[in-house]
Amino acid sequence: MQLLFIRHAKALSREEWQEDDLLRPLSKDGIKKAKLFFKKFPLMFQIDVIVSSKAVRAVQTAKLLQEVYPNAKYYETSRLNPGATPLKYEEMIERFRSYQNVAFIGHEPDISQTISHLIGCEEANILIKKGSVTQLQGDHIFELTGMIYPKLLRNLEC
Repeated sequence: MQLLFIRHAKALSREEWQEDDLLRPLSKDGIKKAKLFFKKFPLMFQIDVIVSSKAVRAVQTAKLLQEVYPNAKYYETSRLNPGATPLKYEEMIERFRSYQNVAFIGHEPDISQTISHLIGCEEANILIKKGSVTQLQGDHIFELTGMIYPKLLRNLEC
């Protein structure tokens, strides 16, 4: 099973957004960079299902990813909203275990804590930048097999 953990793209800052944080949208720059980044994904990853937090910025990120993977199933769940624990992610992994390639769109520090938990290294100091992807492979025990930040692919022509 391949798991992709994708942190939502760059959103408006909390200073720019005074309403409910779950409603905070992506910035124009965040949308632009996510589109460019995700355009290169099919060269690297297969995705069967996209599972997103219900926070607007995560949903927008997931929808941009779905544009590149139109045949992928799509689900939103409040279980991945900010504050999601590794246990909640494990429950979602079990729910979608019938798929080989699952992409989760979520938040920090939830994603890095979950990755650390899944690879069996709770003390791992993993930094997940906005819009980046971290790949794990495995079944019940996972191995970290890749991390890609948008900046790394920005200059690739493909």
